[in-house]
Amino acid sequence: MSKFVVLDSHELAGSNFNIEKEILEQQGIECIIAECKSVEEVLEIAKDADGIGLVYVDMNKELIDKLDNCKVIVRYGIGYDSVDVKAATEKGIVVCNLPDYCQPDVATHTMSLLLDLCRKVTLFDRYVRQGNWNSNYGYPINRISSLTLGLVGFGSVARMFVKYMRGFEMNIIAYDPFAPDILFEELNVKRVTLDELYAEADAISIHTPLTPDTKHLINKESLAKMKDGVLIINTARGPIININDLLEALDSGKVKAAGLDVVETEPITDKNNELYKYENLIINPHSAYNSEEASYEQHTKVAISAINVLVKNEIPYNAVNKKQLVK
Repeated sequence: MSKFVVLDSHELAGSNFNIEKEILEQQGIECIIAECKSVEEVLEIAKDADGIGLVYVDMNKELIDKLDNCKVIVRYGIGYDSVDVKAATEKGIVVCNLPDYCQPDVATHTMSLLLDLCRKVTLFDRYVRQGNWNSNYGYPINRISSLTLGLVGFGSVARMFVKYMRGFEMNIIAYDPFAPDILFEELNVKRVTLDELYAEADAISIHTPLTPDTKHLINKESLAKMKDGVLIINTARGPIININDLLEALDSGKVKAAGLDVVETEPITDKNNELYKYENLIINPHSAYNSEEASYEQHTKVAISAINVLVKNEIPYNAVNKKQLVK
């Protein structure tokens, strides 16, 4: 019997892991739901596993090299920067992510953050709860239809976000060196260079994966290229933004306000954290992906990915190293 281990189920507290457990066991795959909090615990439970599911475990080369039976690693999310894909590929391990399980949810959350920044909903709520009442309090705002929205990355979530925002009549531009022209044309989005986006956008939303090239893409230098009073939204990966440089830009007014679902170091549990001192900064607990529907899809797609590899001996569509493995 094959063995599939979920390494860090505690990172998705409240999730129903019985979904994948039932699906996998119907296919003759033993499913173990673990809460590993150290490398030693990971190795103890996963050293003989045929398949591995993980949320945030750092699946580095050293760890992968010790997984003698592993044939598939499935990340419980869209990003897969926590997995050394090169090392896994060298061992013939299929690495899967879930690129399409929460697109509507992340797109909706991105839209919510942008609308909140434009209308100061959260800022005003904090303000009136302190016994104040002044509709002009805080930074000046503009009608949303007067703004140019710039998207850094034009993948599936960004394109769904565009569809949701169409009714607000914003001018929308995007940068993505990998997306074909036809995607921009279909949605009537102007393709621009990154520097053009920085110069033209009144609001910038981050939709690029975290890679060595995109880490700290938003930094002191790139912020200097942006319009004064720009709005910034990030529902992608925290380290894409250098948080200290962003705070400096908020202090100076270069950035009018920002909405972050993700930050460089998560979680933030200190209520006295420096970020919480900024009233023009919205912080959410990496929650853009979350909905009942997305959660069900998440667990189901993990199971199906494992079954495709372990039972059907197929490389599924969501294998990020499919091209390297199929030669």
